Amino acid sequence: MGQALLRCKSPPLEQRGIYTPKKAPKSKHGQAARCGLGGCAPKLYALGVDERQGQPAPEYIAIDHPWFANDTLPIYRWTFPSEATDEELQASFRKREALATRARYPMAWVIDLSNITKAPATQRRALAEHLERFGRLSARWYAGAAVIVPSPWLRGVVTAVTWLWPPQFPYELFSDPVDAKRWAKKQLATKLAELG
Repeated sequence: MGQALLRCKSPPLEQRGIYTPKKAPKSKHGQAARCGLGGCAPKLYALGVDERQGQPAPEYIAIDHPWFANDTLPIYRWTFPSEATDEELQASFRKREALATRARYPMAWVIDLSNITKAPATQRRALAEHLERFGRLSARWYAGAAVIVPSPWLRGVVTAVTWLWPPQFPYELFSDPVDAKRWAKKQLATKLAELG
């Protein structure tokens, strides 16, 4: 099963507290074009896509992989298991990098490392290399990553990864998932405002 596209299943961005448009344009059906997903709107107003340029409204892309949750798009959640093989880890990287090559909308990430019990040096290096590729592929759209690390050991793992590749995007470490989600939401709102 490939990556699926979601159509108008999430509440409008402004209802989720991510964006508040000053004046939303009307769709061809006379309804306010505020969905944020593009299925019923002529343009993605919150992202400043200009319908006069004939650009279709982007749709949020769901990632079909058990480690990813797509229920709060465009805030993606990536939850690592306690242990993973190198191939399982690489499969998650490929899914995320495929998203980065297709997505043309701001996104934020909540990355939950809470479950991790093992992080071999080879996997830390692989993660650093993935972050470099993902950051390069999604530089324009990446609002930031809130990383959940509730223990000093996990903070050390993140420090080791970021020492190998210092992220070129905003990121913050959190012990509380609620704070992480709040920060990701704020970063997404900042990126939306930056893009227009």
